[in-house]
Amino acid sequence: MLARAAGRGRTTTVIVLSILVACCSTFMGLLFKVLADGVVARDRPPVLIAAVFLAVAGTFQNAGGRYVLLLVADIHDRATLTMNRDLMRLCGTTPGLEHHERPEYLDRMALLRDDTRVLADALRQAVVALVLVIRVLTTALLLSSVHPVLLVLPAFSLPSLWTGARSRRIVQDARESSAGQGRLLDHFLGLSAGVAGGAEARIFGIGREISDRSRAMWDERAEVIARAQLRASLLQAAGWAVFAIGYAAAIVWVVYRALDGDATAGDVLLVVVLAAQVNGQVGQSVTLLGTSLDAAKAIDRWLWLQDYAAADGRGDGSASVPPPRPLRHGISLRGVTFRYPGTDVDVLHDVDLDLPAGATVAVVGENGAGKSTLVKLLCRFYSPTSGTITVDGVDLQSIDVAAWRAQLAGGFQDFARLELRLRESVGVGDLPRIDDGQAVAAALARTEGGDLADGLAEGIEAQLGRQFDGAELSTGQWQKVAVARAVLREAPTLLLLDEPSSGLDARAEHALLERYTDAAREVAATTGAATLLVSHRFSTVRAADLIVVMDGGRVVERGTHEELAARGGMYADLYSIQARAYG
Repeated sequence: MLARAAGRGRTTTVIVLSILVACCSTFMGLLFKVLADGVVARDRPPVLIAAVFLAVAGTFQNAGGRYVLLLVADIHDRATLTMNRDLMRLCGTTPGLEHHERPEYLDRMALLRDDTRVLADALRQAVVALVLVIRVLTTALLLSSVHPVLLVLPAFSLPSLWTGARSRRIVQDARESSAGQGRLLDHFLGLSAGVAGGAEARIFGIGREISDRSRAMWDERAEVIARAQLRASLLQAAGWAVFAIGYAAAIVWVVYRALDGDATAGDVLLVVVLAAQVNGQVGQSVTLLGTSLDAAKAIDRWLWLQDYAAADGRGDGSASVPPPRPLRHGISLRGVTFRYPGTDVDVLHDVDLDLPAGATVAVVGENGAGKSTLVKLLCRFYSPTSGTITVDGVDLQSIDVAAWRAQLAGGFQDFARLELRLRESVGVGDLPRIDDGQAVAAALARTEGGDLADGLAEGIEAQLGRQFDGAELSTGQWQKVAVARAVLREAPTLLLLDEPSSGLDARAEHALLERYTDAAREVAATTGAATLLVSHRFSTVRAADLIVVMDGGRVVERGTHEELAARGGMYADLYSIQARAYG
């Protein structure tokens, strides 16, 4: 994947040039020997030839090395782009939301975002490893030409390789154990730097408290990593000490051989140069081994994410049935119980509910009643802990997730503020029609958003969001955009509105939901679509065909507005309270 992103031509050029540059480095050591022996023997031709070749080799090594660095930087940028794109694809297309409730998943994702740099550098590291092998072999060959006993010198590097690998693992373990603290630091930064969090931080005067907690958290995390780095440094120093002994012994030994007349001055110079190269190769090997271990960890996390996304997409392997279309009977929930991952409390208890084809069903209740959880189950963001959801008698768990969601239209309380052009921000609700200005304008008109487009100088082509020098919208205006996005999709099977207009005043919300209900009934007349409307304002759902009251994760009442008002139960009480509150 990375080689493909980098380009075959660039990759081949980097490999070939790197090998040639590596050979030049070793070849220059041999030229130094020839030069030294020629000077001692006063033999001009070898000296001149060696000098010319040294100049050529040095120039090529410098120019070739610089060009390789430029190519490697380009490859790194391309690979980083590919990794980030794939990371967004894997995270954004994982069907469910369950993993977002798991701290271990979030910790891995925090590390993976940092790992993109490591993975993007993997191709360069592979080339470095190949070059290093060639340099070690050629260095060993030249050392043996002086005396076979010098082949022992590279063996002194083995302890430093082991300590290097062990040291890297120590630091990696410290990073992983403190990943949760790193996420918390990012959260604190968001509170201080973000517009919404920054406003509250200033009003409540908690900026200093956030700063102090961030500092304490940073110190705690830094101490964990610093202790690990100290242990790693001491361990590496022990390994390097072993190599230093072998390095010094080799030079002293060849110098004594030269003094005894068993070696030439060129041999001494060659061993000094090659020993220095071995020293560099050992250091490079330790670094390479460390980065390879980092890459191995990153690849392991990357493969885990790919497997997780694939498994979440497959479910139990049976979710391949196409969704019924048009909807003839409706959607039924029987005995549905649900608890969020990592918790031991049920938020839905034995829910039985029918959404008849063509009907508008409103779900009301106080905060925490389980209304939004119900919507998430219908969207298949989660699967019921127990019980079943069927669509015209077909188990929702057996229906292909992508095909099911292609037949949903929805607006949510925690809607996305897509800082694109207004046409695009609405148009993503039905991607094939993202460039259809008339359809977008019609969706805005149906949801009280027509005045929004009229108030922008460029209309539906206006850029939204202050971050990109666009129009800054109020929360209510953003909600109108979100609801317009929800009604753009043509002929859905299920329309969902989970309090997307809660930021509007009661009158505006009532008008908006009336329009949405009218639009839903138009769609229902042709496709049999069911509509589920979630609201905490009871006065806005009077026109629904069926009103369901939830409390504590249970359905406690159901009926029309008139039936529930006459019954004198929870709905009637809360309706009266809200009617007085909103006037």
